[in-house]
Amino acid sequence: MAQWKVVMLFLALWGGGLAQTLVEVTAVAAVASSLDPAIRLPQGSYKARSPEPILARFPEARGYALEVYAAKGLASRLHAAFVQQVLTAFAAAGYFVEAQEEKVVDGEVRTKYLLKDGLGRPALLLVVRKGEELVYAFGKRK
Repeated sequence: MAQWKVVMLFLALWGGGLAQTLVEVTAVAAVASSLDPAIRLPQGSYKARSPEPILARFPEARGYALEVYAAKGLASRLHAAFVQQVLTAFAAAGYFVEAQEEKVVDGEVRTKYLLKDGLGRPALLLVVRKGEELVYAFGKRK
């Protein structure tokens, strides 16, 4: 009988530890924007080191403080759903789409979303997709 209690205690502790680890992994995988901490970016987002490659594609974005992210794995293969999830996160933080432009250059689909917050301050969401690659940037006017 004592062994049964030890086994049950072990399983309870091990199961609780496993559940805690899964929660920590989920929390670590979600990326928050440093420009606006209210924006929770989807899992599968990895912050890029430099905005220069995206600025070469969108020179009009030079007046914005940009954060650039790449999506990897399954997230990058579901382009439309991923971008919708990003736009939903921005809407939840108070940024709404005012205009959208899309063009194809050398096989890349480049989409620019002009966003505004509740006070009318402009922001940009830039998305570049090519094959299974997806890079996006968000920035507020400097």
